[in-house]
Formats: sequence, structure tokens, C-alpha cells
Amino acid sequence: MPLSSIVVIILRLFALYGLFWALPLFASAAMTPLGHERSLSIVLAPYAPAVLLVIFATGLWILARAIGRLVSRGADTSVSIGGLTRTDLYSFAFVFLGLYFILSSFADVINWIHYFVTVSHNDPARDPHVENLYQLTRPCLTFVAGLVSLIGAPHWTKKLVSHDQKTQVA
Repeated sequence: MPLSSIVVIILRLFALYGLFWALPLFASAAMTPLGHERSLSIVLAPYAPAVLLVIFATGLWILARAIGRLVSRGADTSVSIGGLTRTDLYSFAFVFLGLYFILSSFADVINWIHYFVTVSHNDPARDPHVENLYQLTRPCLTFVAGLVSLIGAPHWTKKLVSHDQKTQVA
């Protein structure tokens, strides 16, 4: 497999990573309580990190081929990866990304659910539905994004491989 193809796969893995991280950022921004001043800039400010991450990830996805050619310029030799195909690499990328998200957020999900169920309901001075649910959302969405990536790995792999084949033919 050409070195530039391996670079493209790695760059697209990072792009997917960014898109998956944008989901909890959007949810967190949507759940952010608004103050008394509701100007457009105040309302949209919490969404800025998520929007910038989506723009960066989309740009990285689109420019992955050009960056792959630039990085491997003059040294785009065929790399022997033991008979692995593009399908194997994409499948590995989705499974790895899914497992990473699941394993990195599982403890936080369990911890925040436990806190939400036990401690927050025993403190009448705090509103558990605003503060604690807000803090529970990010790890839960990260966990769900990991499950989507892991379970959808075969489907997404087929789509990306067929897209790559169409792009190479054209």
C-alpha cells in the first residue's frame, strides 16, 4: 500500500476523532444556562469550540489526500503491511476509535450516574437537573459516539472504501 494512502487513513481517523468530540461539545453548549443578557454573541459563544472543531475536522478530511501526497512527496513507496487492505485499515480505525471512546468515558459515565442518582437528590439546595445532568452529558455522549463507531465499523468501512475507489477511478 502506498505511504500516501496510509497517511490519508491516519488523517481521516483524526478527522473522525474531532467530529466525534464535537458532539458532546454541541450538547454541552445547548445545555449551558443563559444569563440575563441574551445578545447573539452571548448565545452563540458556547458553540464556538464545537463549530471550530467541526470546521477543522471537515477541512482535514477534505485535504487528507493533498496532505498525504505532500507528506510522502518523493518517498511514496509501497509499504508492506502484511497483506492488510484498505478495508482492514479503515475497520481497525473505527474499532480503535470506538474502543478508545468507550473505554475513556466508561468510568466517568458510571461515576456521574452514581452521583446523579445518590448524592444530587439528597441535597435540596442544588438543582440536580441543571448542574449534574450537564456534567453527565459529555461522558455519556462520548460513550454513545464510541458505541456508534464500534457497532457501525463494518458499515462505515464499506462506505469509505467504496468512496475511495470511486475517487481513485475518477
